[in-house]
Amino acid sequence: MYLSFHTAYAQTSKAFLSIKGTIVDSVSQKTLSYVTVIIVERSQVVRTTLSYDDGTFTLSELPNLQYQLTISYLGYKTKTLTLPSSTSPTVDLGTIILTPTATELDEVQITTLRPLIEQSFDRTIYNVDADPEANSLSTLDMLRKVPYLTIDAEDNLQLKGSNSYQILVNGKRSALFAGNPSEIFKTLPANSIKKVEVITNPSARYEASGIGGIINIVTHKKSISGYNGSINLTGDSPEGYTAGSFLSATAGKFSFSGRYNYRHSESPPNSSSFYRNDFINNSKLKQTSIRTSKSSSQNLGSEISYQLSPQDIITANYSQYSSNNTSNFTQLAKQTNAIGALTQSFQNLNYGKSESTGQDVSLDYEHSFKKSDQQLLSFSFNSTTSNSSNNSDLTIKPIVNYTGRVSVATNENNTKERIIQVDYVHPIGKQSLEVGARSMFEKSTSNYFFKTRDEETGYFLPDPSMSNSFSYNQDVHAAYISFNLTTGKWGLITGGRIERTKLDANFRSSGTSVSKSYLSLFPNVTLSRALKENSRINLSYSQRIDRPGLYSLDPYVDQTDPLNISFGNPDLDPATSHAFQAEYSTYYKATSFNLNATHTFTNNSIEQLTILGKDSVARNTFGNIGQNRNYGLTLNGNTTLFKRLSLNLNAGANYVSYTSTLEGEPQTNEGFTYNLRGAANVRFGKGWRISGNLSYNSPNIILQGSSSGYSWSSLSINKQFLKNEKASIAFNVRSPFIKERRNLHETINPSFYQLRESFTVIRQFSLAFSYRFGKLR
Repeated sequence: MYLSFHTAYAQTSKAFLSIKGTIVDSVSQKTLSYVTVIIVERSQVVRTTLSYDDGTFTLSELPNLQYQLTISYLGYKTKTLTLPSSTSPTVDLGTIILTPTATELDEVQITTLRPLIEQSFDRTIYNVDADPEANSLSTLDMLRKVPYLTIDAEDNLQLKGSNSYQILVNGKRSALFAGNPSEIFKTLPANSIKKVEVITNPSARYEASGIGGIINIVTHKKSISGYNGSINLTGDSPEGYTAGSFLSATAGKFSFSGRYNYRHSESPPNSSSFYRNDFINNSKLKQTSIRTSKSSSQNLGSEISYQLSPQDIITANYSQYSSNNTSNFTQLAKQTNAIGALTQSFQNLNYGKSESTGQDVSLDYEHSFKKSDQQLLSFSFNSTTSNSSNNSDLTIKPIVNYTGRVSVATNENNTKERIIQVDYVHPIGKQSLEVGARSMFEKSTSNYFFKTRDEETGYFLPDPSMSNSFSYNQDVHAAYISFNLTTGKWGLITGGRIERTKLDANFRSSGTSVSKSYLSLFPNVTLSRALKENSRINLSYSQRIDRPGLYSLDPYVDQTDPLNISFGNPDLDPATSHAFQAEYSTYYKATSFNLNATHTFTNNSIEQLTILGKDSVARNTFGNIGQNRNYGLTLNGNTTLFKRLSLNLNAGANYVSYTSTLEGEPQTNEGFTYNLRGAANVRFGKGWRISGNLSYNSPNIILQGSSSGYSWSSLSINKQFLKNEKASIAFNVRSPFIKERRNLHETINPSFYQLRESFTVIRQFSLAFSYRFGKLR
């Protein structure tokens, strides 16, 4: 919206006009409320509003241009009026008569060629519903195409090379992504999403958490008028299947939308090997393992809104998810001394079962003022709850010089989050002022127990040293102010956000606690200038914060591999980042191009680290031990040729530098990383489409080493059929050229060297069916 108004203001004088009128029924002569009034200039929608209870409407602060006025109402013929330029500041259209109609459009499908990628003032938008592969890909594979997002060989999602970011669903937090987001995205069909918004420079209105920025997942919502929906089925090989549905309806003042998805998958055996050279103990460790897993998940969501008046709307949302996972892990470990003689050997068997559930509830109220439809007041309440439990049967079978063990481990986590927020937008001529306040109350608990079987009695006895009860409370109270200023071709968004954080962590088993409180200020400024030929330059600076989450704070010790254990660090402090960004974007007909240069640095950053003890056990945890710097250059573009061929290109390069002190010794790791992604889509006659994707990510640099590069590809064929092409069937091949992905993860330290190698089956065949239905008046 900011872009369209800015362009309009740049093209006209400072004179503004208001348009008003009264809408009545041609038969009864009664006034009509809630009629949609749309202002269009050069085929572009400039402003929309609804008529009041008395049938009147007003559109104010419009540049003095020539417009078309479109008036649309359920059960009436749409009326279009052409308005000439006016010398008067107010255009009174008087009484506008609408004629009733009983005509119904049965199973109408409205289609248009939407661009895959759009650029706005503060975000990059990937229109998933415009991607022909949406019916056959998972959301994780779809995210591989989105600018600024990368997914490494282990399916870890990064935003601008950072693991610190926020994931929102329709602008709100969701329990769906409280755990590992990549696992959720794997199970979520891409066609359940309308678009993905990547906000690399969030304004002061957004919470300051997440160094990389914000990924906003926008789902399908209400229809235009009437109802519409879809049914989607997908079968995969290796084994997996997905079923989902979507329905939305609008009737009078009520709107409703709902969705449901179920996913089941079984992974083939994945093998891995691990090698460690211990320079302190003059020993070497080699491990080989095989893992299989099975999972099922389901999620549903609904939204209902009610138009209390033309100025007031109330919306309620509810969603929930659940998942069940089982895994079998078999490992053989051999340890040798300096001359290669076998000193220790054992077999490690682990059967794990995990369950997780979550739900989101939100209530929103928005009021617009009669004086200006740009003056808004909104209140919102959001509640998220997530629960997870992990149970493991751990068996160590001794082979050479190792003590056997049969144990069980249980870890139960619960997180509750409540958010209250108020926002106000006040237009001041061409400018606007935004203010707001937000309070978040988060409470997390973790209870974990470790029991080992007594060889004499056969009973499982608790191990107090491996058990604990942990609670973590965090309250964040924030206020913000933001100014949106425009003059001629220049635009400026500037503001600040202040946040007060209070944190309490308690270890009930040991009787210890941690309490912290701090105040943070986050300035934000973006300067924009419109150029010729629909081009624009943006310059911005912002500060953001990386608050440690439950996973990195939780001191639960994962003993799946007794020689490589992992646990969180409850003493972590938040880390603040500084981000500078310069962006150039241009559009010409069916082609768009965007170039982005960034520099981000973080002091006292939270990094994952590995320390090897004298007992030859590697301990993986987190610490505020480093400073990282990232210099990045990203470009993306898309175009449509011959009205049938769509091309998309994303490329990025980064220079990454890590500086830290580890175990009292300075350590530095730096170098270049890059990625290249391309996609093509060809539309043939009679509803046929062919799409292909190809990408490559270079080796990634981390604090203590690097991980290998990888490639990804897919090919799909789609056929639409039945009346109005309301049904489609798609065949998709994921990674047609490579059956298994080889992944290397290298850790370099003065006291040891580690190399982990894994092979994962990534080739997959999918057959997807989609059916759309609807009836619009």
